[in-house]
Amino acid sequence: MGAMFGKIAVETPKYEVLVTKPLYEIRKYAPFVMVSTTTEDMVGGNSSFSRLARYIGVFGKAENSTQETISMTAPVVTGLGPSMTGTGGAEETAGSMKMSFVLPSSYNDPTKTPAPNDDSVSLTSVHWGTVACVTFSGWASVADVTKHEAELLEVLKGEGHRITGSSMLARYNPPWTLGPLRKNELLIPVTPAPWVPNFTAAAAAA
Repeated sequence: MGAMFGKIAVETPKYEVLVTKPLYEIRKYAPFVMVSTTTEDMVGGNSSFSRLARYIGVFGKAENSTQETISMTAPVVTGLGPSMTGTGGAEETAGSMKMSFVLPSSYNDPTKTPAPNDDSVSLTSVHWGTVACVTFSGWASVADVTKHEAELLEVLKGEGHRITGSSMLARYNPPWTLGPLRKNELLIPVTPAPWVPNFTAAAAAA
């Protein structure tokens, strides 16, 4: 019942908040492992979701090398691939987009994680480093993502942050969560401006 009203009771990636502003946060993420597959666009991808869900065992026997059921986490991320770097955005061309599940933190090495049976599904170790984030509710559409992306890019550049990768959409809720209570995030990798407290390029890479 809690999930219907927006409660997020699953594991999410660990991060430290470096900056909190009215429009956005800047976070420093710890490394994690993702399982990914191609998707049609930033906000669609039912078939892509199903491939990833079969890998972790949502629909029965897990389709991985050890048939190990893996816990669902949040968010589901769509972007330009496991490393989520590039120059695209919400309307990136089909075939280059990836949908990814973040695996539980107990799976911290892709070489020691059950391998996917499906060749279109892959495991990757991910280090986002520092990321700017804007949070919004509702059912995320391409128009929503494009709007938030444009607003966030304008503010980030105006405040001296350097954009280092392409936008990602993170969605936290199952389909039965009510629209106004849904949590979405638009994420953009950045090198923070020099005014950010306690930030250095070396710290971001650590």
